Amino acid sequence: MPTPEQRRAHYDTFVTQIVKLCATKPIRNDLQSGRGRPVEDCDRMQPHLIRHIAGYGARRAHYTTASLISLHRDLDIPYTPDQPRPRTASRDTTPTSGHAPASPGAANPPAPAGSGGVGTPDRAGPGGADATAPARTAGSNIPASAERAAALFWRSRPNLGATLALAVNRRGFDESRMTDRLKLLTRLPTSQLHPRLWSLAVHLHARAAARMDFAVLLEDLAWWDDDRPRITTRWRESYFLTLHAHTLDEDD
Repeated sequence: MPTPEQRRAHYDTFVTQIVKLCATKPIRNDLQSGRGRPVEDCDRMQPHLIRHIAGYGARRAHYTTASLISLHRDLDIPYTPDQPRPRTASRDTTPTSGHAPASPGAANPPAPAGSGGVGTPDRAGPGGADATAPARTAGSNIPASAERAAALFWRSRPNLGATLALAVNRRGFDESRMTDRLKLLTRLPTSQLHPRLWSLAVHLHARAAARMDFAVLLEDLAWWDDDRPRITTRWRESYFLTLHAHTLDEDD
């Protein structure tokens, strides 16, 4: 079974692979055909994705993420999502201020702040583990302190909640409607969440506001059925923290 670090490296690598595939228009069209549908209804996607998913499970999460990436044209490599502005220590002493942008393909990049929930228990594997005291992976040669730092770096990357707040802050989306959208998403089972994510991404993309951290989203979708309460708590916290940070910027 892959370790947490291997899974997260895979998620970053998968995003890079899909961005490369989308440079070819017929393949991008095939990936768009998924639209958040069940894997069984995505025959056109399978030839392009199967080799990139083997050994990591969560097929529908991968398929949906690939379809969301395919909405974009001419994405740069390395792909960089929208990032909240760093927050200064004078405003808030919580560990949410940032590092350099993440490089897709790096296993545990020190990415910018904005996800919130940095002390939130982290899902290291089945059953979960606490990010503040991660369980050691059997046979791992990585020091426990490095594993903990890697988990915290991953959690500092913008999740969907932060992305939606940035759409409000930077692209003028209506805050009350976006808040309602987020609340709805956090209540949905997988069968309803994935099509809704496609619709949401189309809505955001229409105003150039859909540059999500797809690797982080992929992990959340992969664990949705097992760990939804923790994931949705992070999304909501990140959303309101990012909105609050924007209010503080305006007060300067």
